[in-house]
Amino acid sequence: MISFYSRKTFFKKAPLFCRAEIKCKKAGYKKEQDYHDDNQWHLRHPRKAANNSFASHLSPKGQKIDIRKGSALIVCFLLSSLFIVLSLGLLLNSQIFLEVQGIRKTNRLSAYAAENGIKQAWEKIENKCQDLYGGAEIGDELFQQLQLQLKAGKIDLIYPLLTEALNQAHEETSRMSWETASTGQLTRLDNYDQYLQAIFEIELNSRGNIQGFNGKTVEGVSLSLSFFAGYLPLNQVALTFEKSRAKDENNERIKIISTDKNNFSPEKPIAMSGPFIPDDALPIISRGLKILRPDHLPNWLLRQALGLEPGNKPVPDGVYLIKNDLGLGGLYVQGDLNEILLGVEGTYQLVQFTQAEKRWLLKFDPGQAKTFFYSPNETLSFDLLPIPVIMANGQVESLASGQPAPDGYLVTSETEVPAFIPGVKLTLVCSGKINITSSLTPQGLEWRNGLPYLKSRQSQLTIWSTGKDFQSEEIIDGGINLVNENYRDQVISAFLIAGGQGLKISKSASETKIIGSLSATGLDLNSNSLTVFHPDDETVSRSHQPDFNVYSERPLLVLNNFRLDEWRFNK
Repeated sequence: MISFYSRKTFFKKAPLFCRAEIKCKKAGYKKEQDYHDDNQWHLRHPRKAANNSFASHLSPKGQKIDIRKGSALIVCFLLSSLFIVLSLGLLLNSQIFLEVQGIRKTNRLSAYAAENGIKQAWEKIENKCQDLYGGAEIGDELFQQLQLQLKAGKIDLIYPLLTEALNQAHEETSRMSWETASTGQLTRLDNYDQYLQAIFEIELNSRGNIQGFNGKTVEGVSLSLSFFAGYLPLNQVALTFEKSRAKDENNERIKIISTDKNNFSPEKPIAMSGPFIPDDALPIISRGLKILRPDHLPNWLLRQALGLEPGNKPVPDGVYLIKNDLGLGGLYVQGDLNEILLGVEGTYQLVQFTQAEKRWLLKFDPGQAKTFFYSPNETLSFDLLPIPVIMANGQVESLASGQPAPDGYLVTSETEVPAFIPGVKLTLVCSGKINITSSLTPQGLEWRNGLPYLKSRQSQLTIWSTGKDFQSEEIIDGGINLVNENYRDQVISAFLIAGGQGLKISKSASETKIIGSLSATGLDLNSNSLTVFHPDDETVSRSHQPDFNVYSERPLLVLNNFRLDEWRFNK
C-alpha cells in the first residue's frame, strides 16, 4: 500500500540516513561524506572558516553561497533622500516665514504711519479748540448770525478745525508717510430760547504707507463736539469772572478739571469784559412764591403770597413756608439770618434757620413725598414736597453743614458731615452776602484718583448772591465769602453765583475745591489755590431747570464737550 507523506511528516518518519542525504543535497554536496568532511574542517579551523565565509562567501569546496547584495546602500540612499526633503522643506518654510514676517512688519509700520497721522491731526484740532473755543464772549450780531447758520445745517463753526486736520508728512529715517483728511456734519441742534446747543461730528481718516511697498493702511476716528452759544445758564461754564475785577495772579492758582475723563474740551477760565451776572432774582422769586412774574415786589403782593393780613405794611422778619390751595411753594426769609444749617437724617433733607433766638426747621423726604415744617409757633406736616427754592432777603452770616441732635434739630460739627442727600435739588438765592463756613458735600461722596465720585445720583445745590434788595431794588453788599477756620481743605459741592463783590476766600493754608461751577463778578483768592471740578455734560444737562436757571447777560460761545467716540483700525 502506497502512502503519501507531507514534507514535514516525511522528515519525521524517514530513516536517519535518508534525512542526512537530503541535507547534503540541499547544501550542494554530492555525497554525505563530503558534507561531514566539510563540517570537520570548520571545526578544526573556526577563525579561518569565519573569515572565508564573510570575505569570499565561498565554501571550502569553492562553491558560492547565494546572499543579497546592496541592502545597506539602499538604506543610505533612502536616509539621504529623507534628509534632503526635510532640508528643502525647512528652507521653504523659512522663506515663507520671512516673507510673512516682512508683510506683517510692513503692515505694522504702515499702521504706525496711519496712527501718526491721526495723532497729529488730533493734536492740531485740540490746540485750535483751545484758541477758538476756550470760552469766548460774542456779540448779539454774531450770535444771530450763528443761529441762522446752524438752523441751515451749515458747518462754518467747525470749518477751521477741518482745514487744520489736513496734513501730509514723510519721515526719511523710517520711510513712513501719511496723509490725513477730514469731514464734518451737524448731527443735532437744540434750541432753548435764550441759547442753543449744537453737536457736530468730525470724521478723521489717515492713510499710512512705507516707501517702496505697495501696502497701505487706513485708520479713522469719530470726534464729537458739543457747543453752547447764547445767553447761557451759568452752571454750564466751569469758571467765569469779570476781567477788570480779578487779580492777574489768580490764573496761576486756578485749576479746572473735568470729572469726565473722556472730555477734552478746553479747561481754562473765561474772563468777561464787563458785567454778566444778573442782579434781578424776580424770575426765581415769583416761582417760589407761586405768583405770576411781577415787575417789582411791593409789600401788599408779598404779604398776599406769604398768607399774611392784607395791607401795605412791611413784612415782619422771619421764615415763611409758602402754601396755598395749589400746594406748597418755597421758603421766604425776611431779614438777616444768623445761620443756615444743612443736614441729613436718614432719607430726610434738613434745612434749619436761626434768626436772633428763633429757629425754624424744614424736613422733607423726596422719596416718600413727606414734608415737616417746625416753627416757633407751630408744626406742620404735608404729604407734598415744597418747591426747592429758598429766598432770603438779607444776608446769611453762616452757611454750614450740621448733624442732628437728640432733640431733632441740627447742630454744627467739628468733623465733616454730609450737608444734603443724594439727588436733591435746592436753590438758595440771597440778596446780601453769604458766608460759607464749612464744607458742603453730598452724602456718599468719595474721591477716586483725585476726582469726586458719587455712587448715587448727583445732587444740585445752587447758591446765588445778587447784591440787590428784593423789594427796594437797592444795591447792597453782596457776594460769597468762603471762610475756613479749621485750616483744612474746604469742599463746596454747588454751583456758586457770586454777584455784588464777587467771591472772596479767607486767608488760610488750605485748598478750596468746588465741585460744580463758579461765576463771580470779582475774584479774590487771597493767595489760596482754587480747583473747580466741573461735572460731565450729562450731569449738567439733568440740572437744566428753566425756572431756576441763572442766565448770563452777555452771549457766550463755549465748547463744553469734546470727545473721541470711535477709533477704527485697518479700514
